[in-house]
Amino acid sequence: MEKNIGLGLDQHVPGHGTVPLSPYFFWPRKDAWEELKSTLEAKPWISQKKMIIILNQATDIINLWLQSGGNLTSQ
Repeated sequence: MEKNIGLGLDQHVPGHGTVPLSPYFFWPRKDAWEELKSTLEAKPWISQKKMIIILNQATDIINLWLQSGGNLTSQ
């Protein structure tokens, strides 16, 4: 697991916290971006615009992880 990053999708419900919308997808073990995209496409209530924003954020996270050499730690 040290050489993987997990991506998961939660929905914020005001007054109730968060609700998981997807399992965790682990990159590079599998193509987490493609798995996330497929999950989003299966949820017709998520707009195309929102899907693009979420996928762009996933890309940013993966790229940050790659640039760090796979060693993201809280500072």
